[in-house]
Amino acid sequence: MSLVKSMSYTTSRRPRFRPVCRALLFLAASLVAAARAAEGPPHIVVILADDLGWADLGSDGSRIDTPNLDRLAQEGMKLTRFYASAPMCSPTRAALLTGRYPHSVGVPELASQSARGDVPVLALDHAAITIPEALKPAGYHSVAVGKWHLGFGPANFPRTHGFDEFWGSLLGTPNFWQPRETYHNEEPIVVHGHYTDLLTDQAVEILEEHEAARPLFLYLAYNAPHYPLEALPELVAKYRRRFPDRGFFAAYAAMIEQLDTGVGRILAALEQRGLASQTLVVFTSDNGPSAEPPALGPAGAEFSNGPLREYKFSTHEGGIRVPFLARWPGRIKPGSVRSEPAVMMDLLPTFLAAAGRNPAPDHELHGESILPLLTGGDYARARPIHWETRLNAAVLAGEWKLVHQYWQPGPFLYRIAEDPGEQRDLAAQHPEKVAELLALHDAWKARHYPNPIPRTLKKSTYAFPELPGGDARR
Repeated sequence: MSLVKSMSYTTSRRPRFRPVCRALLFLAASLVAAARAAEGPPHIVVILADDLGWADLGSDGSRIDTPNLDRLAQEGMKLTRFYASAPMCSPTRAALLTGRYPHSVGVPELASQSARGDVPVLALDHAAITIPEALKPAGYHSVAVGKWHLGFGPANFPRTHGFDEFWGSLLGTPNFWQPRETYHNEEPIVVHGHYTDLLTDQAVEILEEHEAARPLFLYLAYNAPHYPLEALPELVAKYRRRFPDRGFFAAYAAMIEQLDTGVGRILAALEQRGLASQTLVVFTSDNGPSAEPPALGPAGAEFSNGPLREYKFSTHEGGIRVPFLARWPGRIKPGSVRSEPAVMMDLLPTFLAAAGRNPAPDHELHGESILPLLTGGDYARARPIHWETRLNAAVLAGEWKLVHQYWQPGPFLYRIAEDPGEQRDLAAQHPEKVAELLALHDAWKARHYPNPIPRTLKKSTYAFPELPGGDARR
């Protein structure tokens, strides 16, 4: 039993330890914000969706209403080849926060409270420097709101990794109407309301009360649209009419619209505080959509992915290519689109560059700054990108992508820029390229995957379905 007294909140407000005169604070902070030098470090807001498909935004042709995310695309940049660092949530979140391959920072697989077969209890390595720790010398105040899923117990809470405040859940699936394992900092709390809206409430309050002269890093990690598919009834009814024959997709779409409404409130709070012009806003997802039985199933996940192959847990494009939008007025050209590949672990070095900081001499980074890409400059990726899970691996090097699913007789090989749907396997035509990329991956694994979790030769049917005719290869 916890020694910390549990508290119950019937509203979504974070507990405050002194009264705040909101009107006076708002006025004073807005005046300070207007006076900040344009060249000062920007505020940074990262909004992370959970299990969102690459084709789920209205700006990409989806029939889900996402007007606020579409506006973010219109006012900023869309990257069409942005990748999660893993086809599942915990490793991608570890890569985002550390700028490193998740295998090197203790999170090659999903974090859980107990061992799962060959997968031990995992937690983010405290030796790895996180975004809040890297930005601290530049004066940043860092707050995490939402899903953590990078370790359990007081030794692994968010504030042990540099955050100044945390409001959210430690779990990967805390539920939406009755969220579990919720905390304010290290104190258990009980909250009431829909979790997506509660997280938005916290983020808006942080923006309203933040001292504008001090740069802010806000990490807002939504659980939506991860299962359980629990959405507002009126939105579910709306999408049942729009998608009458797509099973659970109506609830999934409703959760995305609810998330989009939250993004709109975040953008409005920035504007009301006079902070929008000084804020770099990034929106992305931790992996592709889920074909798991409690989620969309394979048919729904394929619809969510558009032309991409497979989904969450797969290192084919549908599992790792995710939406990416960034807005920074005056620095990022509105309505711009770039197709160069970038990956989640690039965000930490990018934020350092945006803040005018260099990594410390002992700061190990595997990602690279994509600030030149975001600001319209020349950019070419310097190094290959690697992925590995218990089920499969991938390497992206220049125009070539290799995918190795361990139950298959051999790897797939694609020219990914011209074949984003991974329909044409070129492995038989280019055995020398297959050998080259496998050797690259072996060298990467020896360096960046210090304690490999045993590979599994059994495929998961919901993540890797048989193709028509029973052939799992294309």
